[in-house]
Parts: sequence; structure tokens; C-alpha cells
Amino acid sequence: MMQFDTAVNYTEQATDDDILAAIRTSEFPAVTARWVADTLDIERPSAHRRLEELHENGGVERGKLSPRVVIWWIPEKE
Repeated sequence: MMQFDTAVNYTEQATDDDILAAIRTSEFPAVTARWVADTLDIERPSAHRRLEELHENGGVERGKLSPRVVIWWIPEKE
């Protein structure tokens, strides 16, 4: 869900925990940024940026299936 702030910018309503919970409950072992965006009703570029941040912090792993297709999953605990 998007809302406008006073500077007329979009602000995200989905948290990192929302993103991780959506991935955990997905019927798929890995998801795309488009899937996250559609599931959480946020913009795809925002979903991609948030997934990149989670990746940098170790919250998700990623793999490139092609130059334009990236999949994301939660790493298994060792």
C-alpha cells in the first residue's frame, strides 16, 4: 500500500519483516521482485531495492536466471 508524504513522495507501508514473511509463506522456493511487489501491493522498483538491501544484510540470497530475471530466497540456517 502506498501513501503520499508531505513532500509528495511515495512511502512504503511494507516492512522488511513483511517481505520476509511473504517469501516464507510463498508456495515457491524462490520469488521475483515482481512477485513481492504484487503480493505486498508495492511498486516493483521499491520491492527490488528492498530485496537488494535485505541481500546486503544477509536476510535473503539471490540468483540471476538471466540478465533480466533475478530470484530471491531466504537462506537456510546452518
